[in-house]
Amino acid sequence: MSELHPAHNPTLIGHDEALQQAGEAFTSGRMHHAWLITGIEGIGKTTLAYHIAHHVLSGGQNALGKIDMNHRVAKLITAEAHPDMLVVRRATDEKTGELRNVIVVDDALRIASFLHKTSTHGGWRVVLIDEAHTMNRHGQNAILKILEEPPARVLILITAATPGGLLPTIRSRCRILQLAPLDDKHMKTVLARSGPDLSPDDIERLIRLSGGSIGFALKIIRTETLPLYTELLDLIAAMPKLDIARLHKLADQIARKTDAESFDVIRTLLIDYLRQSVRTQAIHASGPVNRKLELWDKVRETFAVADAANLDRKLAFINAVSDIRAAS
Repeated sequence: MSELHPAHNPTLIGHDEALQQAGEAFTSGRMHHAWLITGIEGIGKTTLAYHIAHHVLSGGQNALGKIDMNHRVAKLITAEAHPDMLVVRRATDEKTGELRNVIVVDDALRIASFLHKTSTHGGWRVVLIDEAHTMNRHGQNAILKILEEPPARVLILITAATPGGLLPTIRSRCRILQLAPLDDKHMKTVLARSGPDLSPDDIERLIRLSGGSIGFALKIIRTETLPLYTELLDLIAAMPKLDIARLHKLADQIARKTDAESFDVIRTLLIDYLRQSVRTQAIHASGPVNRKLELWDKVRETFAVADAANLDRKLAFINAVSDIRAAS
């Protein structure tokens, strides 16, 4: 399976309307100084932001949606060496070696320093703030001042899966591009390219489980969690009976300390399974919805507490499955 970093992805499948809006704004000379690109995780927000950056910094030479990676500007951007582009994202914690949960204020303050410089090539300067919803209040206040009085020929691209986490004053100063989940046709196209060994049945299942998020579908493939999720569903289907030995074996597989990403995927799939169960019961009026809602909330809370207190992932998973069994 090949999975490209957004900066290196030459094609953007889907989101044609967003591409058209950005292209027309640049061509007309009325490019808004700040764009807020929103939508669920993994649908191409950052890839779209990079495509806009490629287009603008190349003076429109690099076409939106299909980047020529041999272009001089593209080579600089992919090497993170373009003097007129700054990317602000969650950084790695030097003490733990893991990605921080937030964009710290010091990284946000780099934007002002960057914009005090003149453009090296005499054109646009671009700032990309990726996952801006992870920026704390101090960092958001720092970029708000820039958004209120933007320098000339500066483009600020902001991505956020949960724009409600941004200050209303930030949102009000941006032109918003709301990206929809990818439809089945586009999902099949990307999955066929990214996972050539996938069977048609696997592709159909990944489409159902990912909800239009190609990023999440690729994460399921990368972590090889489809068999684990199938095993989990088999355990749930047999409830209220529960094979404890089988449960512990599964918990060991998905909660390995070196495999946190697999745990995150299974947890997301399980919570979404419960959410879909609530929705199905509500639509078909097949039983009391309140009990399903309470279970959904309880399982989410179980995982949230485990995260907050840095508890053992195996225990958190077993507790969540036990909650489901008790409600069955």
